[in-house]
Amino acid sequence: MALISAIGASFVLAELMGLRDRIAGWVGLDDNFSEYVGKARINNSMAGVLDKPRFNIGDVGIAGIDVIVIVAAIGMMVILDQFVRRSRLGKGIRATAQDPETASLMGVNPTRTIQMTFLIGGLMAGVAAFLYMLKIETTKYDVGFLLGVKAFTAAVLGGIGNLRGALLGGLVLGVAENWGRALFGSEWRDVIAFVLLVLILLVRPTGLLGESLGKARA
Repeated sequence: MALISAIGASFVLAELMGLRDRIAGWVGLDDNFSEYVGKARINNSMAGVLDKPRFNIGDVGIAGIDVIVIVAAIGMMVILDQFVRRSRLGKGIRATAQDPETASLMGVNPTRTIQMTFLIGGLMAGVAAFLYMLKIETTKYDVGFLLGVKAFTAAVLGGIGNLRGALLGGLVLGVAENWGRALFGSEWRDVIAFVLLVLILLVRPTGLLGESLGKARA
């Protein structure tokens, strides 16, 4: 129920961004923000936001933004993993995931814990979106939907309820997409991602490192 509600909320937020030109017109601010609201439903370029110095390791050229993204992703993963494993709120999150009723008897507020989990997830997604825009340099009002579905695919692939499994699932998904794009063409990249999701649900629904949802460990 929470997942479906989150997907529905994502549609609402995306469409609000797609209607920002009309909303600005309704309140008489379309002239003040014409440059921003005038491109409500087309691709927006973010080129030039960050310089992209390149350096070589042997014969391989590497962009500075690639290093930033990799270091930031690893740092976020380590911090989140340690937070969930060691902090009081993190232990509450794991307890609520395993058994909400027992967790409430032990003094954990499941409702507040779920709210904080969504808040933390939203913050992490915001950082990921910022890094994505720096790398791709193009964004759109509904660009987050496909990325969100792929993030869910990575989580399922690694194992729902397992943070390290989600990291592994993301790596496997990225490698599979790029391998498939090189083999079949770039237009098949998304198809490969969702075929992989269907296969993992059929063959191993708990994921590579996952357990059943009732026994999930963060």
